[in-house]
Amino acid sequence: MKLLLFFLTLSFAFSQSLEDFQRRLDEIRSIKVSFLQRVYYPWQSKPEVSKGVFYAQRGGRFRIEYEHPEKTIIVSDGLQVMVYSPKDKTAFVERIERNKSPVVEALFLVSRPLGDVFDLVGEIGGSRGKVFVFKPKVKDEYFSRVYVEVSSVGDIRSIKVEEKEGITTQIEFISFSTNFTPSEGLFRVKVPEGTRVIGQ
Repeated sequence: MKLLLFFLTLSFAFSQSLEDFQRRLDEIRSIKVSFLQRVYYPWQSKPEVSKGVFYAQRGGRFRIEYEHPEKTIIVSDGLQVMVYSPKDKTAFVERIERNKSPVVEALFLVSRPLGDVFDLVGEIGGSRGKVFVFKPKVKDEYFSRVYVEVSSVGDIRSIKVEEKEGITTQIEFISFSTNFTPSEGLFRVKVPEGTRVIGQ
């Protein structure tokens, strides 16, 4: 689920300059994305498929609503994050400051410049557009490479993330909108009544 941090980079045409990319990111106040996610494990022949909606706002506030295969809600107010399972009536709550990944800081929490974290190491041409290849320039215990697929007109089609354990996640963008006004409570971390908190 941590891979959905990359959705903060999805909502606009991609440029070939990392500096331009950062400037465009600076213009984003909020984002809503419908997505389809496939996770490939080296020990499984078929990927795990899920879909849902992602919301985010500057300051590290975000909300992920998985709709399939099982409803799960992940929400952060910028200070703490909660993972809530309505089916099990359980919630995991943790302080966001415990994050140790520079990649998460740059893309999810928007607290580090992209140029401090990523190098653009390759560009692959194709019939549908291009794929830009990024590699973290600073040590990161989770991620090794990020592939951003863009159309011929510059719209982002998908992002592929490679983890050091050999796990690959492909995220396809179905629809998105930017700079909307979030409803009150969208990013509020509140454990529902009757829920068992399994971590703090």
